[in-house]
Amino acid sequence: MPRKRNPVGIAAGKLILAIKKECDEVAGEADAALAQRVMGRARVLLQASESSSVSNLLDGRAVVEYLDAVWVERHPSVKSHVEAFVAALRAHENL
Repeated sequence: MPRKRNPVGIAAGKLILAIKKECDEVAGEADAALAQRVMGRARVLLQASESSSVSNLLDGRAVVEYLDAVWVERHPSVKSHVEAFVAALRAHENL
């Protein structure tokens, strides 16, 4: 039976897919190692969303900061997914 994810988890999954797409496009480039670290951090966000501990994980940092602000800036197609994740996180916190 598939797991039912909360809206934050769904947004984190979409963020991971967007980052993966970027990773696939930069394979073999110097940016690939950094892209993999960003992917790992996004997966940690997904895990944290399942236990409602994203705020603890971020510890006051912005999501962009947590992922890697420079990398996100270089990959603008990911920004909308980061914003959607943040919006879902804010909506979930205000329940």
